[in-house]
Amino acid sequence: MYELHQVGDNTFYIDCPAKMGVYRTAPDEAILIDSGNDKEAGKKALRRFEEQGWRLRAVYNTHSNADHVGGNNLLAARTGCPVYAAGLEAAFTRRPILEPSFLYGGYPPKAL
Repeated sequence: MYELHQVGDNTFYIDCPAKMGVYRTAPDEAILIDSGNDKEAGKKALRRFEEQGWRLRAVYNTHSNADHVGGNNLLAARTGCPVYAAGLEAAFTRRPILEPSFLYGGYPPKAL
């Protein structure tokens, strides 16, 4: 798991539960599409980038579900890359505490 698979000239994916997309924008840099469910997923994605000699240029989030944005903070902190999300998804991506409040109708239970 968390292996890098090439599917096109510049297109890859990291095999994990939420499948992270990778698009190489230059020989030595690429963007990540979604960042997995937690900081461990982010660490594993970053290792794949390092193995290829790629700099993480940016993270693009397809949507704000936790299994797609969980590695954002770690990746941004370690690489300085920007993190992008569209529209309302951006609010949930920047403030993950909003997702359980949206799903459960209030502040998340302490266990979450």
